[in-house]
Order: sequence, then C-alpha cells, then structure tokens
Amino acid sequence: MKEIQIYGSGGHSYAVIELIRSLNEYTPVRVIDDSPKIDAILDVPVCKFSESFINQSTVISIGSNKARKKISKKIKGNFPTFTHKSAVVYPSARIGVGCVVFPNSVVDADVSIGDFCIINNNATVSHNARIGDFVHIAIQASVAGGVQIGEGTIVGAGSVILPEIKIGKWATIGAGAIVTKDVPDNAMVYGNPAKIIRN
Repeated sequence: MKEIQIYGSGGHSYAVIELIRSLNEYTPVRVIDDSPKIDAILDVPVCKFSESFINQSTVISIGSNKARKKISKKIKGNFPTFTHKSAVVYPSARIGVGCVVFPNSVVDADVSIGDFCIINNNATVSHNARIGDFVHIAIQASVAGGVQIGEGTIVGAGSVILPEIKIGKWATIGAGAIVTKDVPDNAMVYGNPAKIIRN
C-alpha cells in the first residue's frame, strides 16, 4: 500500500485515520503536529513538523478552514482525496484535491466541490451546488440544489441551506440554522430563519 502522512493531531485526525484505513489503499505512517502533545494516535506516531515532510502525500486532518488553507501552502506535495465507501458520489460530481468525504454523505449530480473541503458524516450536497475551496459541510448539514458557497465557509451541524441561496466567503452558518436568504462574506448567521449576528 502507498504511504500517507496526516497533518493535525486533534480529534478530527482519529476519524480521518480510520477512514483511510477502511479503504485499504494507503497506510498512515505519521501524524504531523507543530507542537505534539501525545506520542501516537491509533498507533500512528505523532511527529513534530520537519522540512523533510514537505512534498509528500498528505491529508490535512484539521477542522479549521483557515488552518487547512495555511497548511496546504506550507506542506505542498500530493493531496489525495478520500471518500468513504458508504458515501454516495454521483458520476457527474466533481471533487477537488485534499478533500475528505465521510460516511453516509451524498454529493449529488453536477455538484462541484473545491479543494481541501470536508463533507462530514451524513451531510448532503444536492444537485448543481457549487462549493468553494476550504469549505466544511458539517455533520447532517443539508445543502439544497443550486446553492453556491464561497471559500472557507463553515456550514454547521444540522443546518439547512435552501435552494439557490448564495453564501459568501469565510462565512459561518451556525448549527441548526435554516438559511432562507443570501449570506454575505464573513457573516455569521444562526437561527430559524437564519439571521446575521455578525458581519
């Protein structure tokens, strides 16, 4: 099997390691952390970042969208995308590099997912949606048809974005929010219907 290194030793790394192992294509050989606090995660050794790790096959196991963007520029190299066997990805969907698509998620017809995105457990991205780079669609979130989501946005757990809505860059959609109107760049919205609480 091919070797891969994991960047980030937080809780998200556990799920990423297990997903990779389930696919039987890559073997996680190390977890990289800038300030390691533990020796190993699921029997994978945790190592302090070294220049020798640059330009190797890597998956970034960090939930923070800003951190993933920063590390993607730092580590460079090859960034495979990993999709769990139980996820449904339609043939016409397009998924960028460095993404992780978790169990029971759906990426529907003619969906475009950018680079370094997380499509978390039981999330749905419906037909014709356009998702920018470094976006996190959290657990059980539902993105309806034709939605556009800008770079770096977090779509919180259990939230729903109604059809054709446009979400700007680096926005935060709070957990459980029902988004019925467009959301500008950098805004934070919560509630049902979702309202801007920070802009």
